[in-house]
Amino acid sequence: MPDPDPQRPSRIPEQPLPVAVDEPFEGGALEPLKAPEMEHSLDRAKENLIEYIKERYPACDEVLLRKAIDFTVLAHKDQFRYSGMPYAEHPFEVAKLLCDFNMDTVTIVAGLLHDVAEDTVHGLPEIRREFGDEVVFLVEAVTKISALQSHSRAEQQAETFRKMLVSMAKDIRVIMIKFADRLHNMRTLSYHSREDRRRDIAAETLEVYAPLAHRFGLGQLKWELEDLAFKHLNPDAYKSLVRKVVEKRQEREDYVRSILGPAKEALTKAGIEARLFGRPKHLYSIWMKMQTRNCQFEDIYDLHALRIIVKTVGDCYGVLGIMHSLWTPLQSRFKDYIATPKSNMYQSLHTTVIGPGGKTLEIQIRTEEMDRVAEQGIAAHWGYKEGFSPGEIGRENNWLKQILEWQQDLTDSSEFMEYFRRDLAPGEIFVFTPKGDLQQLPKGATVLDFAFSLHSGLGLRCVGARVDGNVAPLYRALQTGERVEILKSDSQRPSKDWLSVVVTSKAKHAIRRWLRTEEMAHSIQLGKEMLEREFRQARIPSEKQSDLKPFTAKFGIQSWEALWEKLGHGEVTLGSVAAVIQELSPHHKKPSVLGRIGFKRAVKTADSVLVSGIGNMLMRFATCCHPVPGDRIIGYVTRGRGVSIHRANCPEGQRLMEDKERIVPVQWRSEPDRVFDAHIEITAKDRTGLLRDLTDIFSKTGINVERASIVTLRDQVRNRFRVQVKDLEQLENAMERLRKLPGVVSVSRRQSGG
Repeated sequence: MPDPDPQRPSRIPEQPLPVAVDEPFEGGALEPLKAPEMEHSLDRAKENLIEYIKERYPACDEVLLRKAIDFTVLAHKDQFRYSGMPYAEHPFEVAKLLCDFNMDTVTIVAGLLHDVAEDTVHGLPEIRREFGDEVVFLVEAVTKISALQSHSRAEQQAETFRKMLVSMAKDIRVIMIKFADRLHNMRTLSYHSREDRRRDIAAETLEVYAPLAHRFGLGQLKWELEDLAFKHLNPDAYKSLVRKVVEKRQEREDYVRSILGPAKEALTKAGIEARLFGRPKHLYSIWMKMQTRNCQFEDIYDLHALRIIVKTVGDCYGVLGIMHSLWTPLQSRFKDYIATPKSNMYQSLHTTVIGPGGKTLEIQIRTEEMDRVAEQGIAAHWGYKEGFSPGEIGRENNWLKQILEWQQDLTDSSEFMEYFRRDLAPGEIFVFTPKGDLQQLPKGATVLDFAFSLHSGLGLRCVGARVDGNVAPLYRALQTGERVEILKSDSQRPSKDWLSVVVTSKAKHAIRRWLRTEEMAHSIQLGKEMLEREFRQARIPSEKQSDLKPFTAKFGIQSWEALWEKLGHGEVTLGSVAAVIQELSPHHKKPSVLGRIGFKRAVKTADSVLVSGIGNMLMRFATCCHPVPGDRIIGYVTRGRGVSIHRANCPEGQRLMEDKERIVPVQWRSEPDRVFDAHIEITAKDRTGLLRDLTDIFSKTGINVERASIVTLRDQVRNRFRVQVKDLEQLENAMERLRKLPGVVSVSRRQSGG
């Protein structure tokens, strides 16, 4: 998918495009620069860029840098942005941002050249000749990410980020170039002529790039991307918030000054050297708190914030004690990210106190190094180091390792983006193993997530946990500080319901992989039984049953296992397979599929019964109608879930019968001690002893009640029961006796469970 640069290269437009002159929300128009003006502007911009980089990075390779700048200007000659500026302005700004990110000369050069291969006549071979393998690798990686093409926008987006993940694993500097590219595009997004594209780009930035920056600890980048996206996605709210922040600025600054004095004095007395300053709150962060707390701007308590930077970790805790002695702390608002750092390396002490005038004040306490990491994240590790290994940070980042593992098995674009966005969601909890080892999990993580975080095998066998000594179910959400011991059973088997219990991608990936493996085995077994039955019914000689060629020609499969799986999964219909088999036995008159369906009421024995006819693999009873032995039934081959058994009069079953090729004959056969779910609804006039009489009938007829719900409306009661029965005869016997009870108005079998 082409990178959504709002100002892609273009020839000089015939008509001036609407752009912003200063503030992006204002209107205006700007003509493209004329040739003399452009040359003068580029010469000045080139020297400014070199000075900018040399000032911040004195050890840069100036010769290589100048060569890359000249090459960039030449490659993008006669190309302009929507603003009318020479296109080289964009790579120049990207280079400045990469310098701010502490990138080395090679990365800055790749940033200058990142659009050359895609948008000019100068290809990768020429870049390789001029700048070497390392530069061309980075340029090629960024180009591949930007140049993807797919059938739909969703697929393009998914494949873009999939490529980006793989490139990040090889060299983390790739994502830094993408961050710089996206940030400058966002800063100039208002020049884009189409409002719908501006909103799409802003939404993608807010959903993916800002959380990704947070994942890598790039706090300043995250905040700016969020505010810029907010400006385009909700301009009215943005303007209103800007106005309120400006109006309150003097009041806020006066308040911060009123707390700096007492704080500095107390720290000086304690002999602690520190830097203190007010911390501005970012607009999108304020807006989100207003939405989540359903409050007004004036009610946001942590608009007043103080940051204290000290020399040592010991000083951090010393300052914490001093601040708590000055002002009353809110115990529920204290967080120690020094003892338990966030997964993006962030460390700090957070506390909220009741400050002067009864106003709440948020205080952050950290060392100089912690502050640098909090602002620059992974970029703090570079510092223009000589001999830096490009994969160094990627190897240290466990999140990137995990996300690369599960993305390889995801082929569906929407599923991949769902996983990716969920993994980028902010918020973490910290829980402990019985041995005291710390585990970081996303907010909302459950017992089952914790089990999978320790080991996939443990997660698959998890039946619950002891949380701080108390037994807890799989779905129990965990809280920071809890100690968790996983309970397991070798007989445990995951189900699809587990996918709604877990929130981590690692857990979802492991569950889906297990389900797919089991599903494949079941599909192969089911397909094999279905095929063998068709051979028997068509009276095909055994020697012809081993000939795969007719099926290869028809379905393009290369093995019996492939055919069985496709048949059992529903990708190949039973009717189409039967047609191939019929050709092998042309003189045998094959009954129609519908003619083989058994609708006759089954003969009962004293035993309980079980669905049969195709074997017992992948049989499941439809929850829309809950058939029991004795009901007229039909079988429907689903895609990937075996045969679904419906009552013949079930509306859903009747709809499925329209797809005749996937209807299979089924019948009841006996099996001792098998019971089936059924749902009964009883409406009756309210009276004393009614519930006792109802349950007494169930008891006398040998029916077990699994669940009951009772709703009373004035003088009438609606009773719903989920019961377990042996067969239809037992169920109808109980229903007939229930109808004879005093006050009972109606007894019916519910079409779906409640």
